[in-house]
Amino acid sequence: MLILGLDTTSEKGGVGIFRDTQCLALIPNAGPANRYSVTLFEMVGRALTQAGHSLTEIDLFAAANGPGSFTGIRVGIAAARAWGKAFKRPARGVSVLEALVGKGGPTSDWAFPILDARRGEFFLGAFHRKPRELPPASNQDYDPVDPGWVLKPEMLQAWMAERLQAGASGACVVRAHDQAAADLRSALPPALEWRSVEGTVVDAIAEIARRAALSDSSPSSAGLDAYYIRRPDAEINWKG
Repeated sequence: MLILGLDTTSEKGGVGIFRDTQCLALIPNAGPANRYSVTLFEMVGRALTQAGHSLTEIDLFAAANGPGSFTGIRVGIAAARAWGKAFKRPARGVSVLEALVGKGGPTSDWAFPILDARRGEFFLGAFHRKPRELPPASNQDYDPVDPGWVLKPEMLQAWMAERLQAGASGACVVRAHDQAAADLRSALPPALEWRSVEGTVVDAIAEIARRAALSDSSPSSAGLDAYYIRRPDAEINWKG
């Protein structure tokens, strides 16, 4: 399966071409997240040239659907949806939080991906390890247990304590460049494991989408709704 993976949710996004799990091309983003409407298509062109393929050969379009830059999220989703429709190929959305867990490789009972949401807040997800005796439906080790949160730092300890009951173990997964998220370590329980993810998560996005496409029969645009967690200012302030 030939996969085009996109992450336009942050300045650390990018584009990749993958044949199943083999990376054929990876183009990291080199500018701000609000420039993807200009740079995304140039990066896709470079990746296709490097991989020696064309858009008509792509079997699956996989796009990060959030959380992150509102403008970036919309650009990536629109591109994946349009290409999927034009070439009659499936297009799938994958959350950056799930991609962090997939790439971070935690081994604890719970995985808590954390992203700086700006404004003194953090995006969080809660993922629980599947029972060892049950085969995972999509070959993933963890299941999301809620739709995600945006919280102030002072609320994080209580939020995690609710989930780490009866001696359950937990791991926080952050991006290596996300210093604000890493700085939370001193304020959270010392027993937590910490995993730091380097570079882009485009490879994890492509792999999660590939596994999902192989394991179910969801619509061709599965998960391609924006996953903001925090509502956009335009929606909050709209009075009409």
